Amino acid sequence: MEAPFRIHDFLNFRRFINKIDIQSRLFDLSDESDYEFVEAPQVNIYKKLTLCELIQLRELVNGTHFAIELNSMLHEVLYSESELV
Repeated sequence: MEAPFRIHDFLNFRRFINKIDIQSRLFDLSDESDYEFVEAPQVNIYKKLTLCELIQLRELVNGTHFAIELNSMLHEVLYSESELV
C-alpha cells in the first residue's frame, strides 16, 4: 500500500493513530475490540486492521515522523553552519 500524504494530513493521521487506546483493546474480550477501522480520506485509505496491524502501523507512522523531524533538524544545522562560513 502506498499513501502520499501532505505533511499536515500526515500529522493529523498520526494524531488519529496515536489516540487509539491499544492497551484497553488488548484486555477487552469482545469481538469488536479485535479490529479498528482506519481511514484517511485525503489519500483514499479505508481499512479494517487487526490489533497487530494497528501496532505495526503506529510504529511505522511514528518512525516516519521521527525521520521527518531528524531531516528538518539536520537541514537547519547544515544551512545555519554554511551561512556562518
